[in-house]
Amino acid sequence: MYNAQVGSDELGGDEYSVGFDFQWKPLPQIDFSIGPEYYRNMAMLQWVTSVKDVKATKTYGTRYIFGEMEQKTLSANIRLNWTFTPKLSLQLFVQPLISVGKYRNFKEYAEPRTLDYNYYGENGSTIDYDSENSEYTVDPDGSGESNFSFGNPDFNFKSFRANLVFRYEVLPGSILYFVWTNDRANYENQGNFDVVNDFTNLWEAETDNVFLLKFTYWIDI
Repeated sequence: MYNAQVGSDELGGDEYSVGFDFQWKPLPQIDFSIGPEYYRNMAMLQWVTSVKDVKATKTYGTRYIFGEMEQKTLSANIRLNWTFTPKLSLQLFVQPLISVGKYRNFKEYAEPRTLDYNYYGENGSTIDYDSENSEYTVDPDGSGESNFSFGNPDFNFKSFRANLVFRYEVLPGSILYFVWTNDRANYENQGNFDVVNDFTNLWEAETDNVFLLKFTYWIDI
């Protein structure tokens, strides 16, 4: 089954998503499904930060900073249910995710209750980027008196979660569970969407493994 969505807003932003759900049952006791999805969003007015400045009289002493953000997200839900015998079964759930955001065209509110903005790098203002410290420095009016800095808001969040459950009915109503949970995350390469490189970094990231053993015994009173 396929699905797709497209949308836009009055500011000029847009978004779309595409995905599909696939289910496979090679045998009555095996049920496998996968549902990957790709989502892309372009936000023309994404909040970044605010800076106090007495010279920003039109916005009551504070500069409200925004940027245009392009976000790309790739994710999937993967499930496997396998019944070996009426007493023994396995359930597996896997969820990989990559979400990357890239900012550009930084600006500030020109006046409250309007959609007017002052773009940095225009009309005498300047904006410089220090790649070593991942920091932007802005002179909003070209005077050199109101300079301020803010960190690069680009992001690259990657995560992988897996959950496996073995279930064995030792006696009628008495069940033994073995559970394994795997969780890992990575934040390298901010703002750069590269599926192969991102999955490589995610696979090499530190992982948390949790193992649980649970036994429930039915007492017939």
